[in-house]
Amino acid sequence: MTSADRTWQRHDWQGTAADFHSLEPSSERGLWWCNVDTPALIVGSSQDVSAVNAVCAAEKGIDVVRRRSGGGIVFVHPSDSVWIDITIPRDDSLWVDDVAESMLWLGSVFVHALSPWLKTSVYTHKFSAEDFGRDICFVSHSPGEVFAGDAKVVGISQRRTRDGARFQCVMYRQWNPHEWASCVHAHDAARAANDVAVATVGATAHDIVTAVHNALPL
Repeated sequence: MTSADRTWQRHDWQGTAADFHSLEPSSERGLWWCNVDTPALIVGSSQDVSAVNAVCAAEKGIDVVRRRSGGGIVFVHPSDSVWIDITIPRDDSLWVDDVAESMLWLGSVFVHALSPWLKTSVYTHKFSAEDFGRDICFVSHSPGEVFAGDAKVVGISQRRTRDGARFQCVMYRQWNPHEWASCVHAHDAARAANDVAVATVGATAHDIVTAVHNALPL
């Protein structure tokens, strides 16, 4: 890679979750800050959109969207969540063939970036879905995700292609599952969302994104 290839392009993007998922970001070193216009429940690539009660979601003003990366349902919100996608090309030095280890470097980036607000660590053990982690993303534990003690801080999923990887990362400034959990058809999973420990980040979204951008390795 040339020295120019080692820079991280920052993209501050605004729109709906559906519009953002329809984008095909180029396989460059990039940070995409997705500012959603409306709340959304985003189902994973292996889930069916019927996992969410569409009528309930519509009544609450919540979009229902499918993403191309794996994992369970993720809730995003215009002010309560911070959604960042990180992209790298396949020939990047940060690319790791072993999927189980491929997000560890990114978890370390978040640990450093969030250190002014939270003491966190990277989860390095095997993937654990717990009882309902395949239904609700924040219930599961994946290598590379970030925790403050037992409380999840950053959830990460990824999509890998022949050109590169797209890491989709979400954290919360406020965690209010009562706003959306009742729209999840799997009632036990919805209760798990209400009970799961989540650590929120007490900073503005702009400051969080800037800290992550600054922490990305050269």
